[in-house]
Amino acid sequence: MLKKIVCFATLVFSTAVFTSAQTPPQMIPQAAPTPVDLEMILTEAEKQIVNYQETFKDLLAIETKTFEEYDKNGNLDEETVIESNFLVYQSAKDTNRAAELRNVLKVDGKLIPDSQARADRFLGELQKSKTLEKELEKIQDEGLRYDKTIEITGFTLFEAITLASNLRPYFDFKLVSTENFEGNEVFVVSYQQTKKSPFITIDEKVSSQPGFKADFDINLPGALKKNDKFLRGKLWIDAKTFQIWREERQVTVQSNAVPLIAQETVFEYTPSEFGVLVPKRITFTDNRLKKISKDGGYNAVKDAKATFDYSKFKKTNVEVQIIDEP
Repeated sequence: MLKKIVCFATLVFSTAVFTSAQTPPQMIPQAAPTPVDLEMILTEAEKQIVNYQETFKDLLAIETKTFEEYDKNGNLDEETVIESNFLVYQSAKDTNRAAELRNVLKVDGKLIPDSQARADRFLGELQKSKTLEKELEKIQDEGLRYDKTIEITGFTLFEAITLASNLRPYFDFKLVSTENFEGNEVFVVSYQQTKKSPFITIDEKVSSQPGFKADFDINLPGALKKNDKFLRGKLWIDAKTFQIWREERQVTVQSNAVPLIAQETVFEYTPSEFGVLVPKRITFTDNRLKKISKDGGYNAVKDAKATFDYSKFKKTNVEVQIIDEP
C-alpha cells in the first residue's frame, strides 16, 4: 500500500507573523530572561521558523533518500537508495509558495540515463502549467516517481509545525530542561496535542481552511480507527538564536489507555553559510500496529523507514537550473 505523508500550507506560514514587505527576523543572539519564560521561547522560535522559510528558498543540495521495508516481524526485507539533486523551488505562479523539487540521479547506485536532459525538459514543461495546483502536482510526481511504498513531501520546508500560530492552541507545551547540545545551550521543550484539530488530518479529508496543515496516512486496524490520534514530541531550541537544532515528532494512537507510536519523525539540523540551521538528516519510521491479545492490546512493529541525508546546501542562481554535482 502506498502511503502519503504531507506537510503544507495553503498560505505561507510566515504570513501569520510577517507580511512580505516586512524584514524577517535577524540572527542576533538574544539573552534569555531569568527565570525563563516558556511563551517567550515559543514566540521567538516561531519568528526564527519564519526566517528559516524565507532563507531556505532557492537552496540546492544532494539528497540521498534510503527506504527500508520490513517484514511482519520487523526484520529488514528490502532497501532502496535514491540520490537526487534537491532544490527548494519557489513557484513562479505564487511567490508565497515553495516546493521540494527533485531531479533523480541514481537509484541503487545506477545512474538514471539523461537525467540532466530530463530535468531541462521538465523545467520547461513546468512553466506551461496553467494553475498552481498543476505545477505543484507535476513537481511531486516527478520527484517521487521511484518511491515505492511511502511518499513524503514538505518535511524540509516546514520545521516545528506545532509552533505555527493556527496549530499552537491545540497543544500543551512544557519546558523540560536546559542542556548542552553539540556545544550549544538549548531549551528542551515537549509538546502534546490535547484536542482534535481541523489542521491536522489523519486518514481524513484535508480541511479547506487557510493556514498551516499536516496530513498523515496511517494504515490502522479497524478496531483503532476511531480512537484518538494525536501528535506529541520534543524540540531542542537554541537558547541564544531560538533556532531549532532537533525535533522528535510522533503520531500516536490510543489503545487501552496506552498511546502507541504509529509514526515517528526525527529532524536534525546543522549550521549553514546562510545564517540559518538547515536540514542535515530526517528519519521517518512507520510502524504496523499489531494485535497481541484478545482484550484489544496492540504493539507497534516497524513496517517501513525512510532516511533523508543532505549534502552542504548551496544557493542557486537567479534562473532556476538543476545541475549535476561536480
